[in-house]
Amino acid sequence: MNNLPIPENEKERLKALHGYEVLDSINEAEFDRITEIASIICDVPISLISLIDKDRQWFKSKIGLDVNETPRELAFCRYAIMDPHILEIQDAITDERFKNNLLVTGEPGIRFYAGTPLVDPEGYALGTLCVIDRKPKKLSAKQLRALKLLGEEVISKIVERRQKEELKNFENIFRRSNDLIFIGGGDGFFKKVNPAFTKVLGWSKEQLLNTSTFEFIHPDDIASTEIELKKLAHGHSTVNFIQRFKTISGSYKTLQWTSSPEASTGYIFGIGRDISKEKEKEEQLAESEEKLRVFFENSQGLMCTHDLEGKFLSVNTSGASTLGYTPQEITQMSLFDIIPQERHPYLNAYLDEIKKSGSVKGQMLTRHKNGSLHVWLFNNFLQKGATGEEYVIGNAYDITERERLQNDLIRTKEMLEQTNKVARVGGWDFNLEKQEIYWTSVTKEIHGVPQDYEPDLKSGINFYKEGDSRDRITQAINLGIAEGKSWNEELQIIDVSGKEVWVRALGNTEFENGVCKRLFGTFQDIDAYKEAELALKRSVAAQERLNEALLEQIELVKEQDKTIEKIQEFKFLADSIPQMIWTSQADGYTDYYNRYWFDYTGMTLEQTQTEGWEPVLHPDDLENDTNLWNESLATGKPYDTEVRFKRASDGAYRWHISRAVPMKNNKGEIVKWFGSCTDIDEYKKALDLENKISQYEDFNRIVAHNLRGPAGSIGMILTMLDETTDENEKADLLKMLSQSSETLNETLNELMKVLEVRNNHDLTYDDCDLQEIVNGIEKMLKGQMVAKKARIITDFNKNHILFPKIYLESIFYNLISNALKYSKDEIPPEIIISSTTKADKTLLTFKDNGLGIDLKQHGNNMFKLNKVFHRGYDSKGVGLFMTKTQIETFGGKISVQSDPGVGSEFFIEL
Repeated sequence: MNNLPIPENEKERLKALHGYEVLDSINEAEFDRITEIASIICDVPISLISLIDKDRQWFKSKIGLDVNETPRELAFCRYAIMDPHILEIQDAITDERFKNNLLVTGEPGIRFYAGTPLVDPEGYALGTLCVIDRKPKKLSAKQLRALKLLGEEVISKIVERRQKEELKNFENIFRRSNDLIFIGGGDGFFKKVNPAFTKVLGWSKEQLLNTSTFEFIHPDDIASTEIELKKLAHGHSTVNFIQRFKTISGSYKTLQWTSSPEASTGYIFGIGRDISKEKEKEEQLAESEEKLRVFFENSQGLMCTHDLEGKFLSVNTSGASTLGYTPQEITQMSLFDIIPQERHPYLNAYLDEIKKSGSVKGQMLTRHKNGSLHVWLFNNFLQKGATGEEYVIGNAYDITERERLQNDLIRTKEMLEQTNKVARVGGWDFNLEKQEIYWTSVTKEIHGVPQDYEPDLKSGINFYKEGDSRDRITQAINLGIAEGKSWNEELQIIDVSGKEVWVRALGNTEFENGVCKRLFGTFQDIDAYKEAELALKRSVAAQERLNEALLEQIELVKEQDKTIEKIQEFKFLADSIPQMIWTSQADGYTDYYNRYWFDYTGMTLEQTQTEGWEPVLHPDDLENDTNLWNESLATGKPYDTEVRFKRASDGAYRWHISRAVPMKNNKGEIVKWFGSCTDIDEYKKALDLENKISQYEDFNRIVAHNLRGPAGSIGMILTMLDETTDENEKADLLKMLSQSSETLNETLNELMKVLEVRNNHDLTYDDCDLQEIVNGIEKMLKGQMVAKKARIITDFNKNHILFPKIYLESIFYNLISNALKYSKDEIPPEIIISSTTKADKTLLTFKDNGLGIDLKQHGNNMFKLNKVFHRGYDSKGVGLFMTKTQIETFGGKISVQSDPGVGSEFFIEL
């Protein structure tokens, strides 16, 4: 009990668990349904969703228990979260870990336990979905699979629960903010506005959304507004744009806007505030020196004057207070004292710019006296004093809170986009006036087209499978345009690769003055769900037909008093079928086999009834088949398995599907079993062939990558030989050419060994010398390294590891050649390779000073096939995919850290 298993990431795991805010929450039906389904599928009385806190396990949902939590030291689940696989304890009394556990020796008397860990998207095991019985038990493979799938559904619900709460918080901010927050389009119409618009301007939401914004703008501000809209249309953000906006009373209020465009949708996201009072104060400032002083002292923002070196000359009380100082303290300081050290280069640039242009506006970051940071919008002007000295008048507004809200809005939008990718839900928009169609990235992925693909209406419709699917989508679009009808259809498309995919297409319409202007909607990949649904329907229909046929046969036999003539007919039919047909009594005693059984096995009826299937059943299948048949006899469940029977004619074992279903009387009692065995050996061989093809495709990729380097080096050295006239240099290059040729031969010989090993189905582990492998790769890439003046530095704390050598060479080759290929111009590549040990694992690190990779943009596609992260290079997007596959094939892991312009660092655990 004192040595409780604790995950290595326990601190982070608990932080993640508490971050979901699910502990001690009320019962929720969607979680209770999952525990009930788990209890039914696994045929157990107790099912729990257990979350492992620091000192307890708390039950989010429970079936069969009355308590809400137990001490963590008693929890079986504390072991289940240590491993990503299902933990199954068939009999706790025989397990040293649990036989003395109070939950085993006392109530609820646990004997059987199976728990699947609840792992969130960040890899933290929050708890388990577990099933418990008071008697020993073993789950079938299907039950284990169902339990794992239900566990994945639980963690999905927990993540979705938090996302809903975060979205609710964002909506509260949107509704309650005193700033004007909007989403608009390039056409000059608002798409969404928050309640602050009505509060500040008086217009209703409907009036604002259905009226062009140019109807509200002061006539003198229309031209400048059009200029700002053009800037936004070209992807430039607007900061501190001033505009006069009509109120419902007919007067105008001065608004200050900060807006940003979204290139993918054409939407504009903006935040504004009413600066009418500040504007009035500015006008009063121009009229009177006294009014200037009053405004200066009473402004709620930061107003100040400073010289051209940044030293404060004056500051208003409110601004000084916001910075944490008194006006007297501020006038003893300069801008360099309140702006963080790392931003002083920007401050110097600001001082240079205001000297040159006379005015500067933008954002700045200051540090409060207590150390906190504040974000300001400023608008400063250069002035001359009465004696001709130059100074700067500064006006700034604290937008720290608004910046936080805007960042929250961006994060929420990114979360929604990621959710759509996970759910395979894309979007689309069709502008009828411009005849332009827009597809989101997920929609393009479902169609199998590249991200730069430009769809049109005809090609979009032609993706739908010809016939019913294409006819239905065409009719739906026509009805939408003509009558405004929305649609929700499950249809089939054929993607670019020719694959048929089931999708759910939803469409809506947008009308203006009775004319359809726009169609828009969502597009979801439901192929897996649909195929499962259709397969289930086919299975149900086939079972119904079989049941009907059996019932008809039973009724026929009853009606004819089981006459000898009908028995002979049935026997003749059974003997004519090229399958093994058999029947047994309720206790499992087999009383009939058709002719095919005797022809295939060479056994007699007497031998079969005496010895059973053991003489012809493959020894490896005997125990499992016996257990399954006994289980069916005990439970009445249909018998279904795959076994190998020996064919009498040649002694060969062939695969068969063996099935049997029970026939019951009116009381529900089993009176007979009807079984069959169908030869599926050719089907199994086809599966083996498919696996072999996959293995050779992998080998072909290794060949292509491993030969590209030596071949490329030879070509580069030949070019350098052709260009040089120095005899000494030619001698060195010829020596390098010889080395590259030898390396090419060695690579071919190694690849032939791998092919021989593959053909023998026996892949061995080699004692690999890491420095020797690096030296070999240097020879292969000699031409590139000389041309780029590259340097490889090694630091091996562990010099040898056990691993298939050709795969390890391929891994080293891919990472080193990538570092050379994606190096910076004019900067010699430097590649640092090191090795350490951790527990029983070897850790390899590859670090370079190259171009680096933007992981925010490409992180999810880092190791996927045919993914390229830098344009203009001879790249196929295969190397990293193959490297990850080779590492994971032998139980390893690979990860990466990278910054654009700095370089990349790959971490490998073997």
